[in-house]
Parts: sequence; C-alpha cells; structure tokens
Amino acid sequence: MRFALLLLVPLSLAAQESSLTGAVVTISGDYVANAAVETDSGARKYQTQTNDAGVFEFSNLPGGQYTLTIRVPGFKSRTIKSITLLELEKRRLPDVPMDVSLPCRGTSRDLVLLAPGTVFGRLTGTVDPPAAEVEVTLVCRTFSACRSTKTDANGRFSFGMLSAGFFGLNFHRVGFYPENATGYSYEVNTGWESVYAPQLLEPCPNGNCDPKLRPQPPVAICE
Repeated sequence: MRFALLLLVPLSLAAQESSLTGAVVTISGDYVANAAVETDSGARKYQTQTNDAGVFEFSNLPGGQYTLTIRVPGFKSRTIKSITLLELEKRRLPDVPMDVSLPCRGTSRDLVLLAPGTVFGRLTGTVDPPAAEVEVTLVCRTFSACRSTKTDANGRFSFGMLSAGFFGLNFHRVGFYPENATGYSYEVNTGWESVYAPQLLEPCPNGNCDPKLRPQPPVAICE
C-alpha cells in the first residue's frame, strides 16, 4: 500500500506591509494641499504629496521606525521623529499643524507624537539659563491663570492633559526679571507634545527686579 504525502509549502513569504496616513493643516485648521511629504526609515526614503483635502498616505511600508518631514512654501518645515510602525499596522497620525514662517514671529516649537489615541495635547519647554524653581504659569482665555508649575533642576517645565488651543505663559523667579505673557503665542494640538524653544531669563542687577527699571532691549531687525 502506498501513501501519498501532501506537503504544503508557501510559494513565497510576502513582506508584512504597513501604512501611514495623516493630514496637514494650518494653525486655523485649514487643510494644506500639495504639501511635500517624505518619510525616511534610515534605509529608504518615500515621497508623496497631500491631496486637495490635505491628506497624505504611504502604503506598503515595512514595519519599523520612521522620520516624517513636511515642507510647504510659506511655512516652517516640520520634522517628526521616531514614528513606530508595527507589521501590518494601518496607522493614522493626528492632524499635523504647520507654523507660518514669518520674520521675527517669536516662539518656535518642535512636535513630538504622543501615544496613539491620545485626545489631549502637551506643552513643554525650558528656561535659559537652566534654573530650578522658576514659577511658570499657564494663561488660558480671558487672560486668567489656569495652572502653574515650577521648573526642575534642568530648567524644564511641562503641562499635560491640555485641550487644543492657544495659551500664554508667565515666568517668575527671584533674581530674574519676570516674563509676562503678552498674547496667546503657545499652541497645543490634540495628539502632539509641543516642545517650545527656551525662554530667555534676564538676571536683574543687585536683586532689584522692578520691571520699570529693566533696560529696554534693542529693537530686533527682521531680515
């Protein structure tokens, strides 16, 4: 008696492919069409553009870690690092906000992607020189203080669980002139950590920190 042995062998082992999608928006929430979008795995780069609805998509990506870069004329380039894609993951990023590129616009920031599904944003920054115990006050609408914290030993501060919107910040520490918010120049977006450039603190002479006695800084010349 003969026995037939049926051996099932896959003809090929297909790569496990993932996708990454998102939308590019302005600070007012309008979608940005024709933005150049590039993602880099370190071994290979992929390029595309946003469509008329501001949406971009990368399909057939191998799982791994990626850096995303977005360029739009009139806006500051945006780079997002350490985007992790699992095998077969279909990942949608939160809307990516672009900051207008204007001379002397003031505060600048980087974006860090928060955990998938996060429905709030985060605002972090530092003071320069790095100093602990600087009191940092978060200013919400109607110019009312809504939260406060203090910098750590590295001069770093953070406000988490924030709804999307614009905020002001006040800074105060003995021996330094106070820095008061003059407008809502700090933006928070859902799903992102906004990491702002260091806030410069100016020491006051002889411990006299009366703002009225503070020397006026030279007028900045925008090029």
